[in-house]
Amino acid sequence: MKLSCLAVLLLAANAVFAQDPHPQPLPGPSIQTLSSDGITTTVVTQTSPLPPGQNFLMTQFSNAYDSTGKMMPNTLPSTPNTPFNLMSKAVVTKIDTDSPTQALDHVFKTVMREASHGERIDTALIQRGIAVLEGDPLPDNPLYNGFSLLNYTAPERIKQVQPIYDANGNLIGGNVNIHQIWFDSHVMSDTSMIDPSSIDYRYTSAASSNLTWTITYTVDVLHGGEDDFANYIMYFDTPPPTGAGYGSPNVGMDGTFYPMQEGHRYVFSISMSSPQYFNLVYTWGWRVHPPRVEVNENARKVLAGQSLAQWEISTFGVAPRLNPQAQAQAIAQLGELAPEKIMWSDLKAALTATSGKQIVALMQDALLSEDDFIDRTHLPRGVQADPNADYTLFYVNNEIYGNVTKLPQWTKRGQTVHITLLNGDHFMHSYMNVDFGGSRGWENQYQSGYDPDPSKAASDGCTFSFGRNWWWINAGGPWGLINVPPVGTNGTPGLHKVALTLNLDPPGRLKLYQFDPLHHELNIYSIH
Repeated sequence: MKLSCLAVLLLAANAVFAQDPHPQPLPGPSIQTLSSDGITTTVVTQTSPLPPGQNFLMTQFSNAYDSTGKMMPNTLPSTPNTPFNLMSKAVVTKIDTDSPTQALDHVFKTVMREASHGERIDTALIQRGIAVLEGDPLPDNPLYNGFSLLNYTAPERIKQVQPIYDANGNLIGGNVNIHQIWFDSHVMSDTSMIDPSSIDYRYTSAASSNLTWTITYTVDVLHGGEDDFANYIMYFDTPPPTGAGYGSPNVGMDGTFYPMQEGHRYVFSISMSSPQYFNLVYTWGWRVHPPRVEVNENARKVLAGQSLAQWEISTFGVAPRLNPQAQAQAIAQLGELAPEKIMWSDLKAALTATSGKQIVALMQDALLSEDDFIDRTHLPRGVQADPNADYTLFYVNNEIYGNVTKLPQWTKRGQTVHITLLNGDHFMHSYMNVDFGGSRGWENQYQSGYDPDPSKAASDGCTFSFGRNWWWINAGGPWGLINVPPVGTNGTPGLHKVALTLNLDPPGRLKLYQFDPLHHELNIYSIH
């Protein structure tokens, strides 16, 4: 049953920890133990410092603070009078809705018809399908031109925040431009990571600790992509006084919660807090979530001795599309059970097939994998769920497929969740689980009914947005990497299991946010 926003706000008044938005208490590190056979990691979280059943905090219409008492600018996403407090007015134009999925569907069905009728096979059309999957240039320049469905291009899509100076040459802020396409259950971006060091006082003497910056989004909503745009921003606490590290987990929030319609382009900016706090920004659409999600990490963050940018480069090369050899080596890192890899392989095989019957079989196979590609909330062909686990996650094509979307058995503290992790790629993946306010509390600034165009349906922001919360880490990361080995030489997916005991109440918006911290961008699978 949905609660009205007024009811939600009244319930919040009972929250024991309600106070000005200063950092909430930290629970302490989770305890992780690896089994003797190295297959299972047992994780026990610390007990939440909140009273049982009371992780919803009273809404505070104020910016958040760091632990030194300094106010963090641009951390109040919505107020009663300014519902889109961090978002500029969107510039909206109409666009074509043709999506990569539609393009591939046309290729598969046209080639199959030609082959079944004994017609000349249009090899140029097959090459176009390969180009869509690889992200190669297309001569007619559709809106999805260059967006690769094979996820091997992250090293080429790391962007610097561009400094902004006033008339006297003083550094006053920065901006980074991000172009996304939304279609089916997918969010795809021309940006894999953001490097904000150009305006971070720890890297440049021209910057102050009070500088802020913006992300300017260009979002093309293609076929099946209609949704509410939300960019969930996660911030660290104040950094150490020396060095380039980051503080402990602090606050996270939806920068906006804005309805978008299919066949439209939206251009707008989101105001960000000071760069020394920046962790990541996670773009999601709640109507198809999971798996409609994409994240831009801070490229400067270091994990297990390498920056996140270096993790991608060491896997796929500095410039994976520099030449055919570099591209082939990078694509070879992606597992053969990936629906995208199967479609690509089927098209490649069709170019050299010797009979129409072979081509028809290849295109039929590709269409089956197209169905898997459209929706990552089921495991693709050839992958079996573990019947003894609460759910199974499958890493492949540098993203995650899963077999459940909800976790109804977790209703109170002490629940143990059994997770089986499979890896179909030819490189190591890792597992991390982050809590969005279950342990440290969450509030909700967003009110339903706010839409800039009153003729359109209003956003359900109050019911579905994260609002603002105090995040923490349940498993992996600083408590010890939980790694999943690559696929074996015989094609058997790499295996690791996690038994996670959650000594916190489930948060109201998202129960489990889990991802690969080494290759985060599309390696995400959340459970509500």
